[in-house]
Amino acid sequence: MKYIDAHCHVLNDAQMRVAVAHGVDGFIVNATDTSNWASVIEIAQHSNVYGAIGVHPWHIGEISNGWDMALVDMLMAHPDLMVGEIGLDKNRPDLERQIAVFTRQLQIAHDMKRVAHIHCVGAWGKVMDILRTNDLPPAIVFHAFSGAVDLVPELVKTGACFSFGMEIYDEKYVRARKAVIAVPESRILVESDTASPDTIPNTVAEIVKLREMGVEQMAEIIYNNTTRLLNGRKI
Repeated sequence: MKYIDAHCHVLNDAQMRVAVAHGVDGFIVNATDTSNWASVIEIAQHSNVYGAIGVHPWHIGEISNGWDMALVDMLMAHPDLMVGEIGLDKNRPDLERQIAVFTRQLQIAHDMKRVAHIHCVGAWGKVMDILRTNDLPPAIVFHAFSGAVDLVPELVKTGACFSFGMEIYDEKYVRARKAVIAVPESRILVESDTASPDTIPNTVAEIVKLREMGVEQMAEIIYNNTTRLLNGRKI
C-alpha cells in the first residue's frame, strides 16, 4: 500500500526516510508564513514532495506591505506550488484582518489556478460566507476538517476535499469522526500535520474502522484522490 501525506510541514531527510519506510511515498508540505516559503520551495525540489505557500491566520501580524505580490511572484516562478496554509481561526486575534488576508489569498489561488489548503477553527460561518461570495480556486483541501456534517454537500460543490489526521483517534472530536463517515469516498484525504508522517498508515486504519471498509481499498482510494490534486505531476 502507498500513501501521500496531504498536509504536513517542513520535514528533514530523516523524517522523510522513516515515512517512506512506512509506505508514505509522497508529501504535500505547507508553509505557514513568508519566512518559510523558501524552505518549502527547497524541499519541493524532491521528486516526491509538492509544496504550498501562503500566510496562516496565526501569522497575519508578521506580514508587511507587498506580501501578496511576493506570493504571486513566487507562484509564477514555481508553477507546481499550491497555496497554503491559509484560512481563519476564531481563537486568534483580529478576525477582520484574517478575513482580508484569507480572501486575498483565495483570489490569488483562483487567478493562478492553484489548489488552496484551508485551516478553519471555529469560524465556519465566516468561511462559508467567503466561499459563497468570492471566486474559488480549482480545488480546495480542508485540512484537519472539523466542520459540521451538514456543510459537506455544499463544500463538495466548491471542489473541496477533506483531510483527516490523528485527531480522529480521539472520541471527543465527534464532528471530525462523523465527517470521516460522511464525506464522499472520492474526496477523502489523510495527513500528518505536525505529527510524524509515519503515522499516516495508522490514520488510514482508523478511517477504515469508521467507514467499515477494507484497508487496501481505502488506502488506494485515498492515494488516488490525492494524486488528482497534483496537476498531473506524478509522485
